[in-house]
Amino acid sequence: MEIQAQSISFSAGEKRIIDSISLDLKNNEFVGIIGPNGSGKSTFLKCLYRVLKPQSGTVLIDNKPLEKMSYKESARKTAVVAQQNNSAFDFKVLDMVLMGRAPFK
Repeated sequence: MEIQAQSISFSAGEKRIIDSISLDLKNNEFVGIIGPNGSGKSTFLKCLYRVLKPQSGTVLIDNKPLEKMSYKESARKTAVVAQQNNSAFDFKVLDMVLMGRAPFK
């Protein structure tokens, strides 16, 4: 899978959180995104996996714009294990992993 982020920008109210960030990940590449607290790392990732919609820029997965993909189609290509989970459910690790199979049913 290839992921491209082209000039992604996002603001919260009047505050610009990320400003024109681009990324080009080829198949089988591993990348670390580092920076100080509050620098926009999580916001950028949320734009990549559709939790947030960037104000400008484009995200492509396998050369297809994310906004042109159905949620089911993008869920089949990406998965996220969030840093924090505020769920009141008591899931086992296996249960959480198996939830990732839902888009394929």
